[in-house]
Amino acid sequence: MALKQAITVLAFAALAVTVCPTSRAQSGAPTSTQGGAPAPPGGVWNAKAPWGPLQTAGKRSGPPSEQTRDPFKIFDNVYYVGLHFVSSYVVTTSAGLVLIDATFGDTSDSVLENIRKLGFNPSNVKYIFITHSHLDHFGGAGKIQEATGARVGMSLEDWQSVETQQKSESTNKALGLRLVRDLVIKDNDTINVGDTRFKFYFTPGHTVGATSLEFQVKDRGKSYRAIVPGGMGMQFGPEWTAVFIKSVERLKQLGPWDVMLGNHPFLMPKDLELEIEPALAKRGDGPNPAVAGPAAINQWFDAVLKVANEKLAAEQSQPAK
Repeated sequence: MALKQAITVLAFAALAVTVCPTSRAQSGAPTSTQGGAPAPPGGVWNAKAPWGPLQTAGKRSGPPSEQTRDPFKIFDNVYYVGLHFVSSYVVTTSAGLVLIDATFGDTSDSVLENIRKLGFNPSNVKYIFITHSHLDHFGGAGKIQEATGARVGMSLEDWQSVETQQKSESTNKALGLRLVRDLVIKDNDTINVGDTRFKFYFTPGHTVGATSLEFQVKDRGKSYRAIVPGGMGMQFGPEWTAVFIKSVERLKQLGPWDVMLGNHPFLMPKDLELEIEPALAKRGDGPNPAVAGPAAINQWFDAVLKVANEKLAAEQSQPAK
């Protein structure tokens, strides 16, 4: 699938709406653990989910070359360096920078340039944590690792998926430079980077190895408990629906959470780009609009679970083949 098609498949239409692209390369399939077949489009269920049409709002439905944008500060230690469509965050610590997700292979330069625009040196990036094995999240990691010397971490299952994709479709520029397996992150692992502790939770469903991460965000002398979910889109096949539900339930139970930072700007209670960024610009002495609070985050999880359970019921009602 051409890159433009891979993104414009997000158009809000009958069976074409997805949260991560669903071509063979983008789905993370085939792998033996995913049943050996690409996941089908999940447009119906993503359209019903809380993010609904937000996934195509603004400039999000163009090809990667049209997705670049300027960075902005969210918290005293967290900055957005991603695209209109897919998120990438820089977390500052006393021992260097941490990057959460790397966007596409052919937008990695934009991430690096955004780090520079913020006044940081990319050579200070010590870790690149990848939430899941879709190419809009891992594709840029190889180029960014080459430029920074950072360690790249993801789950074993997603490492295997990335390796399969980069081996079989290495001509796709969005897949980026080939990665060599580096840091394998396990469930409940913690990694301390200077004064910041990252904790990881294995939350499969969106991909076979999706991993969520927790850390403290800082704002004007206060600290808040934040979660970056490993993947929330529902374009996976029926064999993964119950797994996804269990993962979302786990994330809710691990709360209370003060802050959710989606790995797409629309995968959170308030849209990061359309709502939170403008509110930050005129915040003044008021509260940080990115602090959603436990009640709003739990309500959002409940809305996701409602749609996921509807998906499960619909799939279970289908006659066995």
